[in-house]
Parts: sequence; structure tokens; C-alpha cells
Amino acid sequence: MQESRGLIESGFGIRIMGIKPYRAGYILETNMGRKYIKACQYTKERVQFIHAAKTHLLSRSFIHIDPYCLTLSKQPFIETEDGVYTMVNLIEGRECEFDDDHDVIKATETLALLHKAGHGFMPDYSGFIPNSLGKLPVCLKKRLENIRRLRRKAEKERNSFDYLFIEHFDDFYRTGLSSLDTLISSRYNKLVEATIREGMICHHDYSYQNILIKGDTTSVINFDYCNIELKIYDLVNILRRRMRKCNWDIQKARLILDIYRETEPLERDELKVMKSMLQFPQKFWRVIHRY
Repeated sequence: MQESRGLIESGFGIRIMGIKPYRAGYILETNMGRKYIKACQYTKERVQFIHAAKTHLLSRSFIHIDPYCLTLSKQPFIETEDGVYTMVNLIEGRECEFDDDHDVIKATETLALLHKAGHGFMPDYSGFIPNSLGKLPVCLKKRLENIRRLRRKAEKERNSFDYLFIEHFDDFYRTGLSSLDTLISSRYNKLVEATIREGMICHHDYSYQNILIKGDTTSVINFDYCNIELKIYDLVNILRRRMRKCNWDIQKARLILDIYRETEPLERDELKVMKSMLQFPQKFWRVIHRY
């Protein structure tokens, strides 16, 4: 970072008085306020897409986000010998706690407002446009096959973890098949077609560290994984994170859905796809896959 200091100062038109590591980047104390800068692990085209998504949200009055600081040449990134960097104004606040009802309510209200503002987003350039639309059935099938393949491997290894995996394989695999049946019987493809036609911003990493709360303001940061996707992806994400904290209390889930729908409606078909996503043994698959 020190090696690129001069280039960053001249590129953004700022003067840096202090640098300290923070998360995956650095906090800069500058004459223009506190900034957060980090090296990108993705392409310039990806940065342009994220910039377009943030600009769309801002134009629709969803302002509590971290838009990129532009260089003097009006670019949302700067290239140095170390790579490509992006910079934002540092947003102050504490991280959301998913075991706190009040925090979850704020996070849900903010997510609904984000999705409401995200309608109609279709980038008008020919660069990189990330989306996961239509890939869910194939993804679930691959993960189920992965579970079956790993069971065959466990049969050969037979250590304590393998025995535990084999013991619970049948229940989780049947649940996975049921999840896939639910998805296939839904109108998933119709929802995908509607989203392609109408446009939508999905944050895709709506987790506690990306939801900052300060007083009555809830901000959403780190749009690195945002893409064009069904909005229910984010909603399922927050439901999973909340439910793990409350022993899957159905009333807590109902509260999230009710609050979300006060701002952003949900169709019956969307609820059915959500059921499939929540039913799939995602955590089981992840644990054995990583092992």
C-alpha cells in the first residue's frame, strides 16, 4: 500500500495522513475524510458492474450504501503496480446481530427497500454482467450427486467422520431429493424469465458484517458479489442466518416475511422456491464437501 500511496493520492485527488489495516483492506485518514480502500480480487469489468448497480440504487433513493469514490478521471477504480483498487467513504456503525430481534427487523426492512430500489436494473453496456438466473436446479442436482459421490468415498475411508456421515446420509439425501422435487414443481422458470425481463439487484452476501447499524440508520456495504438474481436469494439468506440463532422458531421466520412484505411483495411462486431452497441440506453438503 505504501508503494502505491502517491499514485492513489494523485489519482483520487486526496492527501493521505494515515493508513491502518482493516478487514481486507485499509482505512485511510485523508483531507477528504476517512476512506476505505482495498485491492480487488476481480476484474475491472466486475467493478464497473458493481458501480452501475450502486448508481442505480442511489438513483432510486436507496442511499445508505457505500458508492465508489471516483478518480479524477471519473473511474470507480485505480490501477497500480499492486493491482486494481477501489475506494469508498468509510461508513461507521456496528455489525448486525442476527440473534437480536430489533437488529433483524432493521436488516429485513432495509433488504426490502434495497430490492424495491433494485427493480429495473439492467446495465446498458456490453461488459461483464454477472447473474445466476436459472442455475438453481442444476446447482442442487450437482450438490446431491456430490453427496452421493462422497458417500462412496466415505465407504472406503471409514474414519469417525465417515461413519457419522454414512449414518445420516439417508435422511439428508431424501431431504435433498424432496427439495429438488419442490423446486421442479414450482414456477421457478417463470420467475427467472420475469427477472431477466424486468431486472433486479441481488446483494448476494447479505450477512451480518455487511449490515451496519448506527442509531436509526441501517447501511448495506460490500456489494462485491452482487448480481442479477431472484430477490428471494437474499431473503433466504437472512432467514437461514436468523433461524440458526433461534432453533428454527417458525414465528421468527413469519416475522421476517411479514416485515419484508410490508415494503416488497412476494408471490406464491416465490414462496415455493424459497421453501425448496430452505429445505435443501446446504449446511450438510458444505461440511462434508469441505471435509
